[in-house]
Amino acid sequence: MKKIAYIIPGYGESHLKQRGYNKVAKFFEARGVTPIHVEIGWGRNKPERFSEYAEQFLKQYKKQKGVETYILGFSYGATLAFLTAHKTKPKAFIFCSLSPYFEEDLIHLKPSWVKWFRKSFTESDYSFTKLALKIKTRTYLIAGDDEGKEVMSRAKDAKRKLCDSSLAIARGAKHKIGQEEYLKTIRRVISKL
Repeated sequence: MKKIAYIIPGYGESHLKQRGYNKVAKFFEARGVTPIHVEIGWGRNKPERFSEYAEQFLKQYKKQKGVETYILGFSYGATLAFLTAHKTKPKAFIFCSLSPYFEEDLIHLKPSWVKWFRKSFTESDYSFTKLALKIKTRTYLIAGDDEGKEVMSRAKDAKRKLCDSSLAIARGAKHKIGQEEYLKTIRRVISKL
């Protein structure tokens, strides 16, 4: 059976700018999974809307019969994968450093972060809890232990609320997909697919 993996980059990132995404693609290839780099036009339109980014992803996503599909997203890319989960339904998700900008997170963030987020994104009131109820797909969560308490809190909450999930901690990793510690954890998770 053919296997493919969609890799959704973080905000303002792409596999052309950050080599970490290309290394992730090689991890999938080593498992016999064809990687597809998703191109998202982060920041091109102001104010930004996750619904527009979701449309960009879904145009690139091809649901095929007889194909095993995986989706890996980093940071806002993970948020995008989460927000479109009910339309994609892959064999497994890998949410790397899921962004802590859901309704439930905003009260725990610095006021300046919330102000920036609400100014930048006009559709910013998504409830993680409500959306998590719709996801029945196997989900792997990854978070770096040096990313900040907000990202770790979102990852732990996601593990509790997603019905079939696990959380892998990238020891010593910051919010950088190309960091060696982060890549080791991603490789370990992909090896379980």
